[in-house]
Amino acid sequence: MSTWTTPERPEPPINPVDERSALDDRLDYQRTTLLQKCGGLTPEQLAMRSVPPSTLSLLGLVRHLSGVEAWFHEYDDQPDHLYFWDYVPGARNSGDIVDVTRAADDLASYQASVARSRTAVAGLSLDAVSPGEDYTLRWIYLHMIEEYARHNGHADFLRERIDGATGE
Repeated sequence: MSTWTTPERPEPPINPVDERSALDDRLDYQRTTLLQKCGGLTPEQLAMRSVPPSTLSLLGLVRHLSGVEAWFHEYDDQPDHLYFWDYVPGARNSGDIVDVTRAADDLASYQASVARSRTAVAGLSLDAVSPGEDYTLRWIYLHMIEEYARHNGHADFLRERIDGATGE
């Protein structure tokens, strides 16, 4: 893999059809924003820890958010998704260990995690409670939008430090 591709990111509708559509659209916008921040970069650039002393990298953010998608996976009663910690035993968090040779695997893992999330909650009510938890699906959507927005802010700084690119 030479560079990650940059996906198109459509703006969410100003007047969504309903609450679920609004949440899906906003979350997908945030997911795509993360991938846009990574677009056009090499694995080496994605692994750069460009805001010292932090260990955070764009690749680490992708790994982290792949795991955070598990909030949705709780609804499908399937085995755990393959995350970065499955190939880096003992890693404290996704930003601590980056492996440029696994960048393509990390992207594939992230995309699979997002696809699984969409499938796991398709057709469920926003009032559906997460198995074994007290969280509703609505709360999880709101939390995930917040999580992505916060980390996309980090991604802005990381990307600007790597190659000067700025933007939404």
